[in-house]
Amino acid sequence: MRNLRDLREFKQEYNKPQKALSMPPGEVRKLEREQFPTLSHSSRLEGMSDEQVSQASEAARKWLFTILDYHGRSMERGHAMRMFRLAVEKEREGRKGDWTALEQLYMALSSLELTSPEDRLKAGFMVVLHGNLSERLRDVSEAAAMRTERLQYESDMEAETMAMLDQIVQRTESIKVDHFACAIPLSLLTAIAHNTSVVDDNAGCCPICHNSYTDLSEFTVEELLADYPVRIKYCGHIVGKACLEQWMVTPKIDEAKYPYRTCPLCRVDIEGTETPEALEVLRTHLLSQRRAGECLRRLVYDYGVQVEECVETVAACISEEIACKELLAEVGRQGGSEKQERGLKARLEQLDKEKWTWGFKGDGLWKQVSEAWMNSTDS
Repeated sequence: MRNLRDLREFKQEYNKPQKALSMPPGEVRKLEREQFPTLSHSSRLEGMSDEQVSQASEAARKWLFTILDYHGRSMERGHAMRMFRLAVEKEREGRKGDWTALEQLYMALSSLELTSPEDRLKAGFMVVLHGNLSERLRDVSEAAAMRTERLQYESDMEAETMAMLDQIVQRTESIKVDHFACAIPLSLLTAIAHNTSVVDDNAGCCPICHNSYTDLSEFTVEELLADYPVRIKYCGHIVGKACLEQWMVTPKIDEAKYPYRTCPLCRVDIEGTETPEALEVLRTHLLSQRRAGECLRRLVYDYGVQVEECVETVAACISEEIACKELLAEVGRQGGSEKQERGLKARLEQLDKEKWTWGFKGDGLWKQVSEAWMNSTDS
């Protein structure tokens, strides 16, 4: 067992292990004679031209490394021990001739008589070449290649999922207002202004800092995203997100008299209140959808994130997507730069991965949940 582990480590540390088996035809013939000195039949390589030996060697190398790749990724220790035990029992009973091709290969790769991983690799290679396993057991290597590809895909997906979970945790830690405020389409700013009795000439600006929500010439995309207009669920007022976040961390003047913060534009409480009911749809999805549930469990048990924090994180994802799409459209209208367009599209692609992690496949349910949260008010 240790010899096989040494061989796997050799393969991982050696940049191109195929080089260990890249031998000229004459050396390959010599190696076959050394490993199979007493043949009851003629050598397989005898009578072959140098070109044929090279072709056969290449096929054997390819077959062997396909099997080793699969072995290194998926072959369970129990399975390896069973194969080793059966081969050893046959050897003790003087039945080495009854070894299967794979048992013969396994014993060569784990031979105690060979001291270096490279020698064991060459021994295994010669078993494959001499026995023409690349042809006789082609189906084995094809199945191993398919399984290795699937395992690699699963490994890549797991790595991507872990990276996304780290990103979700970071988002969770940065949330200050996303659980009670959501981004809105820019078109609603004008509509809301026209539907009030007060004429608002600054509908496109934050009422706190008076900066434009869409001035691509003065502000970067990152700055516009950071201070994109959000609507407070408890009163309906719209302010720039960055200003609202700053308001939420500004020390209270008289905390004993006013323990909870209110909307910066009115006296409605935005702290110490119940979570808006619209988030119940998100909560239900996270607790019922299989993939979302897996993500939720890992965040709760591996990262110590609370379920409610996960709900708020999805709400933040919804809000950021609205802002990205609206600003991307604004880039088109204003003739923004290619850099601004690429940046927004890249961010939307990242948000798509985050949505997938939360179990949203396609736009159907996501659109329904997103619109429900965006349009909801508790005022």
